[in-house]
Order: sequence, then C-alpha cells, then structure tokens
Amino acid sequence: RAPARMPRDDGDDARGVIETASDAARAKRDIARLGYVDDAHVEAFARETGASGARHAPLVHRGYWARSTATRALSDAFGSAVGDGRFNVVNVGCGYDTIGFYVMERWANARVVEVDHEEVTKERRARSEASAGTAAAAASEMYDLRACDVRDGEALARIFEEVKLDWSAPTLVIAECVLAYLPPGKSDEVVRFFGERVERGAFISYDPIEPDDAFGRQMVRNVESRGCAFAGIRDAPSVAGARARFERNAWRRAEAYDMNEVYARLDPVERARIERIELFDEFEEWKLIMAHYCVSVGVNDDEGGFLADFGLR
Repeated sequence: RAPARMPRDDGDDARGVIETASDAARAKRDIARLGYVDDAHVEAFARETGASGARHAPLVHRGYWARSTATRALSDAFGSAVGDGRFNVVNVGCGYDTIGFYVMERWANARVVEVDHEEVTKERRARSEASAGTAAAAASEMYDLRACDVRDGEALARIFEEVKLDWSAPTLVIAECVLAYLPPGKSDEVVRFFGERVERGAFISYDPIEPDDAFGRQMVRNVESRGCAFAGIRDAPSVAGARARFERNAWRRAEAYDMNEVYARLDPVERARIERIELFDEFEEWKLIMAHYCVSVGVNDDEGGFLADFGLR
C-alpha cells in the first residue's frame, strides 16, 4: 500500500498524494468485495480513476488481508485489555483507512482521532458524506478527523490540544505504511512524540523493510516511479531495526515480526477460509514479498500491567 502521505519537500503535488491513498482504498475495497474481510465503509472511499481501477493479483489481495487483519487483531487485543474504561485510538497518516470506524463499532468506549495532510482530510470528508452510514460514523462525538503535517511536532501537539486528548487514558497509536514515507530521521521524531506522551498504551506500525537486497531495491524503485519515495526506510531497515526504533524513542518494550511470521500468527481458521477465495501458486514470490514488510509494536506500561501480554499471540 502507498497510503496518503505528506507531499515531499521537492514539491510533489497534493493530487498525487491523494491518489496513493485512493489506490490503497481500492485494494481494500476489492478484498471486501471478494469476501476476505467485512468492511461497511470502504466503498465510500474507493473511487475508480482510469487504469488504476484494475484488480490486483491474488497474492496482493492476500497480503492486504494479512496487514488489515493484523491491525484489527491488535486493535481488538488492545480494546480487550482495556476493558470498560475509555481509551484513545490515534491513526497517524490515516489516508482513507477504515480502521478508526472498525474500532468505534466494536468498542463503544473508544475515542478515535485520525490525522493526515489537509488535502487528504478534505477529500476524506467529501467522500464520507456520500455514504449515509459512513457520514454518521464520522459525525460521532467519539471521532475527530484533523489536518496536520505529521512531520511537524509542534503542529501535532496543537492538534491534540485542540481535541483535548487525555494522554493519561490508555492510547493506541496506529501508523500503517506511514513512517517509511517520512524524510530520514523524521520517523524517530514521530515515534518519540507519542512515546513521550502515551503513559499507558501501544504503537502499531506497518512498514516496508530490507531495501538493500535485489527485491528491496526494485521495491524502492517501483514506489519512486509512482511519484513517492520510501525516504525514511533506513530509519528501520529490518525487523530488528523496527524494534530498535521503538526502544530508542521512549517506548519501554517492543517487538516486531516480518509479514511471514505475522501471517503464521493469524487465526488459522480464517487463514484456511481466505486461502480458498483465490488460489495461486507463486509461493516463492509470496514469501519474498512478505519478507519485505513488517509489523512492529511499541508498548508503554508498567511491568505486569494491562498490556503485559499485548502483541500478536
């Protein structure tokens, strides 16, 4: 996925940024239509534009299922760990993701704040208003959508002051394929920004890794050919690097797994179900792709606290 990111310093136009978010929404719309996931809101955000309406290959669909399901599973684990008290979910670089609405529908005690570039949030509002159900979810008093360049720590701080986010409440931060698009070093600043504020909570990040082998170099070139760049991928270029990014930026513990391991940890009954939806035999390519993305988790909690067992289990 190349979700909505901040325009690069070299002047990428905002329409290109919005289109990368639209590409991700269309892929997630496709896996919902095919029966991989239930998603009542993705149709509102997915729009066809020319050739980009072409369907992805089955192994790509399966990869989208894995990353979406991992994020949902960790969100559910967090909500279950909190119990009845109110908690926050902050979706950084939200693009047209529907994870915020998913959390709100499952957890009435969740307050959701989603943040992205102004051009993206403006378009997101317009698209959500076209669907009655999505418009109602976006109008909830438990939901905020705010425009902000996540590279600007002072602007981020102002946003959370404006929405009066209670940092003492358990807080889950989500950044799905966001940090690698930031300029070198900026991902550390974003991770530290939240690590210094979240007293009890977790940060989930999904990122590309391994940019320096043959597949990784081609992956980076492919992204650049679309007018984007994994400018910050070397802030955390491996599973170990993704874990270390949390550990050096104010998170008390961290773990990370490449997507092959993530896939193996997901519900085996669900895995068996979705593997029957679209068959493919490119297993070497599948494993290679999955080895170049990872899920990492940072946790701030007291030893033996409510998040003692938090992670993909």
